[in-house]
Amino acid sequence: MDSLERIASRILEGWTARLFRARLQPVQIAKRLIRTMEAHQTISLAKTFVPNSYVVSLSPADHAQFEPYRRSLERDLAEALLGAARERSLTLLSFPTVEIERDEDVARGDVRVSCALVDASGDEVTPDSPELGRVAAGHTMILDRDALLRDRPRAPRAFVELPAERRRLALAGEPLTIGRDPENDLVLDDRRVSRRHAEIRLRLGRYTLYDLQSTNGTFVNGRRVAEVVLTDGDRIAIGGSELVLQQEPGPAG
Repeated sequence: MDSLERIASRILEGWTARLFRARLQPVQIAKRLIRTMEAHQTISLAKTFVPNSYVVSLSPADHAQFEPYRRSLERDLAEALLGAARERSLTLLSFPTVEIERDEDVARGDVRVSCALVDASGDEVTPDSPELGRVAAGHTMILDRDALLRDRPRAPRAFVELPAERRRLALAGEPLTIGRDPENDLVLDDRRVSRRHAEIRLRLGRYTLYDLQSTNGTFVNGRRVAEVVLTDGDRIAIGGSELVLQQEPGPAG
């Protein structure tokens, strides 16, 4: 526990001062992430693998506190996980990713973490996966930070199509924002669409659609949703526009 405290504090030492009024501190999130990593080990021959994809669920109040700094905090939390894995001689298949999300069911001050071990195509890796055997045989030693950054997993190959406009946008590791505001990645000029209406993010290796508390809602295959994992062929209705998810096998090029 002392070692865990040192790793989390060293990586996140600047955050406590910056957010001293917050009930929940980043170092507490880091410690929960590291404990989750330690609890989900996969042993294969000479190596012990740990998850490389994490989702942190926070209460609405705590999420709002961190929202202005969320992206940089997610990166620092990933660095804390990498440091902990290196110190414990645990193996990562790629540089870890951390996503912080809002969850109405989480109490203020609490932290819930879900995790997965995913490969380069974004698919979950099972203990008997041949990929783990190849790593264990010495083909890849993955605890070097620069190598991990260089070899990040590529997102599953997928597109969002707008059939009415004969337009499509490629999805990738970064979120795709949808709304009326011109700063969105996909701009829908429709009064029924909120300025920041919805977002598609890569979550634990799968694309997930989030409604951003829009006024008129987001619908997938005719059903209003707040959050849903998307699959190939899903039809997304936002205002008067219909979007179709097209997902192809294999990693993105």
